[in-house]
Amino acid sequence: MAAQTLSYAQTLRVIGQHLDGLNVDSFELIKNGDEYVVRIDSKEPTGKSSERSLLKSVAEKIWRSDKSPAPRPNAVRFTAVQVIYSDIENQFKRRDPNAMPDARNLSLTLRVLGDYLDRRVADDFAISWSTNSVRASYGQKVESFTLENLYDLGVRMYLKRSSRISVK
Repeated sequence: MAAQTLSYAQTLRVIGQHLDGLNVDSFELIKNGDEYVVRIDSKEPTGKSSERSLLKSVAEKIWRSDKSPAPRPNAVRFTAVQVIYSDIENQFKRRDPNAMPDARNLSLTLRVLGDYLDRRVADDFAISWSTNSVRASYGQKVESFTLENLYDLGVRMYLKRSSRISVK
């Protein structure tokens, strides 16, 4: 069996799907060799987590539930093998491959950023992500993006798909 490698777009989509499940808004992702490390900013509660915590605390008071939410990890490590297996698992969960996914989806925006890094032939890189901005460092370059910039890049990426049916 030949060794399979994923592009940065595919890898960052998988990592984004994992982070979506953790309700993360702010983090730093570092790629070093075949390993990806995500350091989650645990100082500020995320908007998503804050809403859930409020609703959960109200529900717990009403129903007197003693279940507390699982703690969010400070760092998550991904190896290339873990990413490949997760990608295979997640393929079954994806919807129509020709549909334009939700632009607010973290996995989509990380996929778009991964495609950008693929086209730049980046080697090791670091991504700093917050609710308002994204910064990517690779080689000797540091580039900043807004979520609107990434959305525009995503639209271009979608329009360039070879499997897309052209309308005349």
